[in-house]
Amino acid sequence: MAYTATVTTANKTVSGRRYFIIEVTETECAPASEFTVDGLPSGPLTLVLYRATLTAGTGTTIGPVGGNAASFSANTQGQEFSISAAAHVSESTHVPLFLRGNKLVVRSTPNNAAADHAITTYITIAEGTP
Repeated sequence: MAYTATVTTANKTVSGRRYFIIEVTETECAPASEFTVDGLPSGPLTLVLYRATLTAGTGTTIGPVGGNAASFSANTQGQEFSISAAAHVSESTHVPLFLRGNKLVVRSTPNNAAADHAITTYITIAEGTP
């Protein structure tokens, strides 16, 4: 099999502020595998909550990192956020995002080189800054 990522996005408005609720299911994930969340608005956004769980595979942790373009380099201007590695991550981050092309690119980054990981991710992004 090959890497697949199913990404679904729901939009909600609370007190006039738009929120983007994103659910991602990855299979056959390797450390360099990326998924893209398209259709986000231009302008400043805030990463409010990031939850992900490694549900299968030979690795023991994931260390999610997000960027503003495909194949972004970690620890450069292209990186938008980084989450500490664990088998299950749940961080309320409130990190400002300034995306290119209205998309967010994410690597779940399992700690084992095998392409056999399954990961479920939930992301909440708010329009505007904190």
